[in-house]
Amino acid sequence: MQWIMRLRSARWIWILVAVAVVMLAGYGLNRGILVGSRIETAKLSDDYPLPFFKKHCSYLFFTGVQQVWTESVSTGEEAAKSSCAALKSEPVLRRRRKPADL
Repeated sequence: MQWIMRLRSARWIWILVAVAVVMLAGYGLNRGILVGSRIETAKLSDDYPLPFFKKHCSYLFFTGVQQVWTESVSTGEEAAKSSCAALKSEPVLRRRRKPADL
């Protein structure tokens, strides 16, 4: 009889773990999970020939992969050293807030 009770309690623990994993995955996909980055060379105009380097971070969302331009610096080494956040700072789905009554 005791093994039946243990089996039932173990099943509830696994269900709770599964629910927690699904919730964390949903939260991560709403915020955007970092999947990679790339460095792009650009220049302002033909009058200003010196290039600058832009770092783009790619984030995975519910809707797909989105690239976010994070920083522009003067050398490729500086761009490579700059880091991307593991989660994007702004979520895709936002809570609607009621305007404050004045």
